[in-house]
Amino acid sequence: MVLVNAAGTAVKNTAFEELRDSIRGELITPTDPDYDARKQIWNGFFQKSPGAIARVDGASDVTKVVKFARENEVELAVKGGGHCFAGTGTVEGGLVLDTSNLRGIRVDPWRRRMVVQPGLLQGDVDAETQSFGLAVTGSQESYIGIGGVTLGGGLGWLARYRGLLVDNMISADVVLANGEMVRASPQDDADLFWAIRGGGGNFGVATSFEFELHPQGQCVAGILGFPIDQTVEVTRRIDEFNQSAPDALTTSFAFLIAPNGEPAVGLGFCHAAPDENTESLVDQMRGLGTNLVLDHCGTMPYVAVQQLLDDNTIAGHRYYPRSFLLPSLNGEAMQILADGFLNTPSQRSLVGGAQMGGAMLRTAPDATPFPHRDGYLTSILPSWTDPSQDEEAIEWTERIYTDLLPHTIEGVYANHLGVDAPERVGEAYGGNYNRLAELKSVYDPDNFFHTNVNIKPKV
Repeated sequence: MVLVNAAGTAVKNTAFEELRDSIRGELITPTDPDYDARKQIWNGFFQKSPGAIARVDGASDVTKVVKFARENEVELAVKGGGHCFAGTGTVEGGLVLDTSNLRGIRVDPWRRRMVVQPGLLQGDVDAETQSFGLAVTGSQESYIGIGGVTLGGGLGWLARYRGLLVDNMISADVVLANGEMVRASPQDDADLFWAIRGGGGNFGVATSFEFELHPQGQCVAGILGFPIDQTVEVTRRIDEFNQSAPDALTTSFAFLIAPNGEPAVGLGFCHAAPDENTESLVDQMRGLGTNLVLDHCGTMPYVAVQQLLDDNTIAGHRYYPRSFLLPSLNGEAMQILADGFLNTPSQRSLVGGAQMGGAMLRTAPDATPFPHRDGYLTSILPSWTDPSQDEEAIEWTERIYTDLLPHTIEGVYANHLGVDAPERVGEAYGGNYNRLAELKSVYDPDNFFHTNVNIKPKV
């Protein structure tokens, strides 16, 4: 056993074995045959070797693991679904608290509520809620862990229609830095409840979440593609179209390789409440450009919508994201993105953005830590596998990002931060950062939970 504390000293084996005996889950060390598989996280750019991995089986296990790490001064990382651009679900030599076995879900179709545990993936939640004709927004992909996406905000296909995932949170059970489990809700602990609705894993380990659900039937959704030389005109028209689009219709733009092998500017969309106007709206979107090179649209279940983008990324690939906000799809910015895509070092690189606004704007910017609720959340995301290409991929990303900066507005989605998290965490929360820092000093004054997009305690 090679678990070490913050000073690099090995933790006494007796203390480690006491933890092993006290929890119902399992402790995995580097000598165990499944260690290499269990230590992996989604972003292969970050390769670390924890001293041990605690795969917990319940909230009581979480409290014991947190207390053990605190008492033995062991650096602790929390891992849920494992999907994290910044690679914060692991730690070198320390202890990983793996919640992937916490997969309980209970849907109350009469009250339109659900209680879920953090080990579930978005697709698991969608499948269960849709069996009752219900849904709640989350992410735009089915493979992302519900715990991490919730704590960061939760921006998906239904956000313009139903608000962010944190806007729909009712309560949560949270294990604090001292190992105590508390209920966070407007009635039980309003400050903690506010902080965890976007403040990430800075305030504790959430062991369950309660959400409001909404009726959700079939959607009309799909992806349209136009030749990339039409980028400036097509995206200008997308921007104009979005100004009058109903809240139930969400669009995103991205650059892609069409089935004919040509580069294209793509328009993804989901109309979550089809009506007599839907066909006309789809026809309008088809007419935003000429010579369609991709037309994949139709009526489909919400679970299928949530899987439309799943093939865009692959677990274990190396990712180096840069994310930012664009107030509009202005021609100069769009041309920079198009040119960047044409010169990508990897054919799997992603360049695109998602429309915000709608119902998101009916929640005040300071009602949750998530303040940036309008514009286009845009990302540059190279994807590659060979570490020898690291420098090229990073240089490509930074060059495009630097060129785009004059066209951006301050703000970024905390869940989309990567290695830039330390210098941009304040930008993620804007005017809410000071309150978060003050609450961090109340709930975690020693910054015990710091392997995350970290908010430092206010001194």
